[in-house]
Amino acid sequence: MNLTFAGAAGTVTGSCFHLEAGGQRIIIDCGMFQGPPELEARNLVPFPFDPKKVDWLVLTHGHLDHLGLVPRLFREGFRGQGICTLPTRDIAHVMLMDAARIQEEEGEAALYTAADALASLDLFRTQVEYGQELALGEGVRARFHDAGHILGAAFVEIEAEGKTIVFSGDLGNRGKPLVEDPAYPPKADIVVLESTYGDREHPPLEQSVNELRDVIVDTLAGGGNVVIPSFALERTQEVLYLLFWMWREHRIPACPIYLDSPLATQATRIFERHTERFPAPARRLFRKKGDPFDFELLEYTLTRAASKRISTESGAIIIAGSGMCTGGRVLYHLRDNLPRPESAVVFVGYQAIGTLGRAIADGTPRVEVLGSIVPVRAAIHKIEGLSAHADLPILTDWVLHADPRAVFLVHGEPPAFASLAERLASRGCPARVAGWHETVTL
Repeated sequence: MNLTFAGAAGTVTGSCFHLEAGGQRIIIDCGMFQGPPELEARNLVPFPFDPKKVDWLVLTHGHLDHLGLVPRLFREGFRGQGICTLPTRDIAHVMLMDAARIQEEEGEAALYTAADALASLDLFRTQVEYGQELALGEGVRARFHDAGHILGAAFVEIEAEGKTIVFSGDLGNRGKPLVEDPAYPPKADIVVLESTYGDREHPPLEQSVNELRDVIVDTLAGGGNVVIPSFALERTQEVLYLLFWMWREHRIPACPIYLDSPLATQATRIFERHTERFPAPARRLFRKKGDPFDFELLEYTLTRAASKRISTESGAIIIAGSGMCTGGRVLYHLRDNLPRPESAVVFVGYQAIGTLGRAIADGTPRVEVLGSIVPVRAAIHKIEGLSAHADLPILTDWVLHADPRAVFLVHGEPPAFASLAERLASRGCPARVAGWHETVTL
């Protein structure tokens, strides 16, 4: 059994793992590298395997850094079978078509086209439920489990050659309003473990909600706008849910709330189709007290003209992508609001090294936005308790349940790797950081 770390090794994005086991060639995720130019250049590097010979492609969830290179995989000859949950299949369609549109704008430098994206989606003919066992050839079995990260997210258990290997995908935080807590893994020989927040502990959700409430109340009272760079999947929907709840409970004043992201709007419609998968409190809220994705304060701005009109607003909440401020409509709102001391920018998700979001969150006094140098006078807030990723205590508790003999750390940055490895070693569970394109025999 051989495992090659084709991505998310030594960095957060680009998740992709190639497993050769029981005569089968299996890819777990095929994500896009995101961040500074030197990291995104990896999207052009040849795969360390032959796409034509891959039998199975298993997707853990619908974030672009886990599925963004699937059309390129197809373009280079993959014709095997794709497997994911039903919500992930719905999300993949939206995410890949949006990514293909952006790629086609690159012209000759495009990694793939919309036709490639559509054709690759046709390969995902198998949608599975949590706990369902699936045969991947003779003697190889896969089972999906709830990762508690975003709608439909899974971690994957694969049994082959007398061994069990678990790929964590992205594990979620606990106590989230729209996703269940991550399930515990079965006993495993090997675990490939994400490490995004392996160097910190998240504050309680209630504390983070109170922080968000205080920022909104103070900023609106001063006549400023609250700009929330938000990821299209899960984070946007969770923020809308919390805003709806705070408004109904009279914890924030009535004000215009704009969701200025066509991609997040499409993702929100998918969430509305799968409310039966929400935790019980959210299901009850949707049934009895209204729709947090469609209430009187909320406006979806789908056109560029509607987006531009927001620049005349004061006293509004503006949710816009991209979550790390690497592109999208949030750039226009940052350009307009960063120079305003009365406004606030609230980061509710991970900001990778080398991104504009990370620079702003780290306190850079001036940043370049849309070709202009913009002073940062707005209040900057980081609310980590809304993260969709597990923190150090959750990651440690989760992997110790598997009692593995080997742990490979992926999907993180050096401080997170070091902290998590030290914590696991202190609990008698040695772990090491995987190398990019490294192949290990299991």
